[in-house]
Amino acid sequence: MSLKLINKLSDKDRNSLKNGVFEVTGKAMNRTALGIVDAMINLYPKATFEELKEMLPDTLNPSAPVNYKSLFKPYSDRNYGVIQPLSIRKECEEQGLDINASHFTDAGEVFKSADGIEFIVSRSWESKDTEIGENDIQNLINHVSQYGVRVVQVERKEAFNKGHYNLELINNELKNLLEKKSGESKLQWWMILLLIAIAVGLYFIATKK
Repeated sequence: MSLKLINKLSDKDRNSLKNGVFEVTGKAMNRTALGIVDAMINLYPKATFEELKEMLPDTLNPSAPVNYKSLFKPYSDRNYGVIQPLSIRKECEEQGLDINASHFTDAGEVFKSADGIEFIVSRSWESKDTEIGENDIQNLINHVSQYGVRVVQVERKEAFNKGHYNLELINNELKNLLEKKSGESKLQWWMILLLIAIAVGLYFIATKK
């Protein structure tokens, strides 16, 4: 739905989207990633978990650091990714792994998709990814610009200070347009279902005569 939603925008609005609807200022790479996901949820609140996975593909952050064992690359064939379902907590417990070392799990850091799936954001973002040698956070920043999320600053975390992020709505008009288009999409699905129901009803009436 969210990807189709963007395709419904005019060329002008899509270009405006790239200039940002939400602006993220982050202190520490991992908190910047958390802020980006928060901005995406604010922009696309009706997105399912599957849609969010499509918008934030695992390939943006393929491997976890080698300094702790995890469920993901380089310790398995599974991409580390941007977001994972909270259900991986059970896998971590079964393998004696600390999920808090790999993902944000504190209160206010766990998100929920439109279809009710709770999910968590990856905590580790390497400037030189173990798997591909690229800057993970920069790849994420570049990628989400197409969805209206603009990152203006990523500061290095000072020793012993917890990082943070700040969200600022910078284009309320475009945010309202996305909400309007999303509502139109929902209405279209109801119209399609209604037309199908009417057609089925007419068919049964005709066959009984």
